[in-house]
Amino acid sequence: AAASSDAAAAASSDAATNNAAASSDAATTDAAASRDAATPSASNLSNGSDVLPSGPSVSILEPTHSGSSENTAETADLAAKQQNISSASGNLATIPNCEGEAQADSTGADMRMPEPIDLATSGLRRSQRSNKGERTQQTYADEYASKGSTRHRAVNFMFIMMCLVSTAIVAVARARPAPRCYASRTMRYFEQINTHFDGTINDLHAMTAVFATECGHNDTYTFKEMLKQVDAEAFIQAMQEEIDTHTERKHWELMLKSDLPRDKNGQRVRTIMSIWAFKRKRNGFGDVTKYKARLCAHGGQQQWGVNYWETYAPVVDWMAIRLLLVLAEVHGLETRSIDFVLAFPQADLDVEVFMELPSGMDIDGDPGSRQIYCLRLLKSLYGLKQAGLNWFEFLKAGLMAEGRDFVQSNVDPCVFYREGAIMLVYVDDCIIISTSNELIDKLLESLKNGPENFEFTDEGTLQKYLGIEIIRSSDPADKSFEMVQPYLIKRIVELVGLDERMTNARDTPVGKPLLHKDLAGLQRKSEWNYRGAVGMLAYLANNTRPELSMAVHQCARFSNEPMLSHERAIRRIGKYLLKDPGRGLVFNPDESRGIECFVDADFAGGWSQADADDADNVMSRTGYVIMYAGCPILWGSKLQTEIALSTAEAEYIALSHAMRQVIPLMNLLVEVSCIFKVHLPKPQVHCKVFEDNRSAITIAESSKFTPRTKHIALKYHHFRRYVKEKVIRLYPISTHEQTADIFTKPLDDVTFLYLRKKLNGW
Repeated sequence: AAASSDAAAAASSDAATNNAAASSDAATTDAAASRDAATPSASNLSNGSDVLPSGPSVSILEPTHSGSSENTAETADLAAKQQNISSASGNLATIPNCEGEAQADSTGADMRMPEPIDLATSGLRRSQRSNKGERTQQTYADEYASKGSTRHRAVNFMFIMMCLVSTAIVAVARARPAPRCYASRTMRYFEQINTHFDGTINDLHAMTAVFATECGHNDTYTFKEMLKQVDAEAFIQAMQEEIDTHTERKHWELMLKSDLPRDKNGQRVRTIMSIWAFKRKRNGFGDVTKYKARLCAHGGQQQWGVNYWETYAPVVDWMAIRLLLVLAEVHGLETRSIDFVLAFPQADLDVEVFMELPSGMDIDGDPGSRQIYCLRLLKSLYGLKQAGLNWFEFLKAGLMAEGRDFVQSNVDPCVFYREGAIMLVYVDDCIIISTSNELIDKLLESLKNGPENFEFTDEGTLQKYLGIEIIRSSDPADKSFEMVQPYLIKRIVELVGLDERMTNARDTPVGKPLLHKDLAGLQRKSEWNYRGAVGMLAYLANNTRPELSMAVHQCARFSNEPMLSHERAIRRIGKYLLKDPGRGLVFNPDESRGIECFVDADFAGGWSQADADDADNVMSRTGYVIMYAGCPILWGSKLQTEIALSTAEAEYIALSHAMRQVIPLMNLLVEVSCIFKVHLPKPQVHCKVFEDNRSAITIAESSKFTPRTKHIALKYHHFRRYVKEKVIRLYPISTHEQTADIFTKPLDDVTFLYLRKKLNGW
């Protein structure tokens, strides 16, 4: 009885499933019939009870197919019901059975019911192959295991062979030092994809080392990153040399952590961490010349008032460097460049600082020694907040000591004078300018054998300084020289992704219209570091390529959120540099000319309708260049900090900003004239200022306040005394001859090239 009821329940369920795709009337009738057929079976299974048996209440029913004996009775019953429905309606219809076969009434009729649609198979391509029934996953697995898949095996074999060949290629590529590059995001992307592959083939990320060699170099590493490099042994050797140097020079002493002093609260003084910094040093051609390992203290863990106080240390201004280089060439002075070795640790430490042992270093090979010992610093290690100040004060005291008799400048604290010599200090790089080489040799001997025991290397005549090459003419009678930075230009071009073989060079670095925020514009397409490109371009523009100042400054304004338009502006500067990558700033001194200053302003030139509500867009731009003996000494291009209401006001504000730089330069030249016999056009230092706006000249020369000028802040009138005393003279100049015009706005090709010739000398 149970078996027959199970068969009945299964048959009724199959019938309900097969007829779900029929018309709505037939489906309703079939569902009722199914319930009628299923109810007795359920009651039999429960022995007359209304409660169903325990167990799964939902089962997946397979569709019925032709030849099934279980559906015979149910099919006959269904056909009989359909015929009754058709006779009752007075129409003769063709009713399909469960196999989809039509049954026609013997009498026939003109009116027939539409054939029902099977929603499960409607619109699908059906063939004899698909009618054989749906194959289960187990069926496919059995067939694959028994017969195999030749195609799949061939694909897997080819993939494995490609991976093996790739691994061999990468092994060869890794034999050469491949420094990290700006494509670190790409490498991380490869590694993320690699995690989705099978565990047996998971070394594809090494292929990015080959790709990295095509990008810009990043040769600076942390301790963990260094250990992953192919030339890690060279870095480890540099580590040992660094430790030996510090130990021999007694820059620290070893002590037990249990002997650390206690603070006022009774707690032991905290130690700070030590940090390794590794770098491959390269020459101008990109070849590795030295592996450097620098041990630094973690200054970020220092506490103000506990282990440091003051931190500011000055550096020399480029205005002083260019001025003294021009003076040296004009007056035939000797130059010498020196580099102090481990400069900061040569200075004593002003407060006690305790540091952990460096990573990778143990005491007598005991790994647990790091928990027992620490270092008490005796000298100013790199990384300490006060290290720069301690070194500058140490060097300053040595230069001003008796026997050397240097005097510090009142204009630039990094310029020191003595009879017949001037010394410029930029951290650990120094320039000495003197009337004779004998005087320089005596000075260096005094520094080396003095009580301070300065350690430095004599790099000879000044040829390079802070990455700038100085090229002199081979003709002794020619006093001209050129300052260039070809390697920096090469790095910039590589960073922004320009190929000189595939890129058309541009004649100008900037075009119209001026840049604005462009918040509604397109997003950037490239992934290179926008801030890094701006930083390198700014260093280039401030040192050897002044014609880039305006273009670089407007790009730097949008470093926080650069858009595609800003990226294109950077690439245009790179295309301009491709045309003359080996040129720089040519100095051709003219002894008949003194200090000259060219000043100009662009009144509200940055206004844009897209950002009409932004007040920054109506700021005027100041541009100026200060020259001595016809050579550019200092220049600038920047937005004014206040909104000018007229062209005359914008020009006057620009004039005031330029005078803030001219007056210190005049004072510096007065100091230098006490050391060397500086040839000046007049006994007193005078300055000629060229301004192309007569209204601004009138405001500067007159102390009267007018209704249109009384609102100008008093801070812009600071130079009027020099104008009144005829120390500074103002002259009008034609706009076409205004050299400073190149710093204020984009120019056409002809005007730009003409002004660049006046400014750069080429």
